[in-house]
Amino acid sequence: MKKTLIAISALVFSVSCLAAETPAAKTAATASASTPATPQVDKQYTVLPTLPSPEKEVIEFFSFNCPSCYMFETQYHGSQVISQALPKGVNVKRYHLLDFGPLSKELSEAWAVANVLDLQDKASLALYQAVQRDRTIQSIDDIKAVFATLGIDAATYDKTKDSFLAKAFMAHQVDAIKELKPNSIPAVYVNNKFYIDSQGLDTTSNEAFVQDYARVAAYLVNLNPNVKAKIKSEY
Repeated sequence: MKKTLIAISALVFSVSCLAAETPAAKTAATASASTPATPQVDKQYTVLPTLPSPEKEVIEFFSFNCPSCYMFETQYHGSQVISQALPKGVNVKRYHLLDFGPLSKELSEAWAVANVLDLQDKASLALYQAVQRDRTIQSIDDIKAVFATLGIDAATYDKTKDSFLAKAFMAHQVDAIKELKPNSIPAVYVNNKFYIDSQGLDTTSNEAFVQDYARVAAYLVNLNPNVKAKIKSEY
């Protein structure tokens, strides 16, 4: 997989968007105000040349090393907003990139441990803060120290990491990354067939951006997955 790029420029809460408004930014804001009620292909989403998933699902790719992901998750609660907007019965999966930033594999394993122990929300916040805010993650021992604050000692962490369930989760992460090939994060895919293009979403405000993300995701889970991609893409 080619080097993953952080999709900061696509997010209205990125550093670049905190600068003084330019004519181009005004144009983008005007365009977003006319976003159609129904999401449009090649605008708010892209159809991928992949086989649809057997069940309805939403997959988010992220990394604890990604500043945009940190803001999307902890400040704007994007994952939660999207999950709450989805119909009942839709599987929501979050996968950590294995080749983005320092200790990416170890952090991916930590995410697997969190999922096996059902500590996703607590571990996500703790790891994001340790990596992005406190800058205390320099080794696997530092990762274990974060889990210790959640009541998981080093022995339990190691045992869980080496368990069948954690290894299976890691395998699912690897398979999803290989098939969907995300080249920006955070990135959201629906039914293994649709990619939500964050650059086409409402950027009039941070809240509008996240709400539009959720709106498009909810729309796509019920869209016919047998539609074919109009053009070939790197995905």
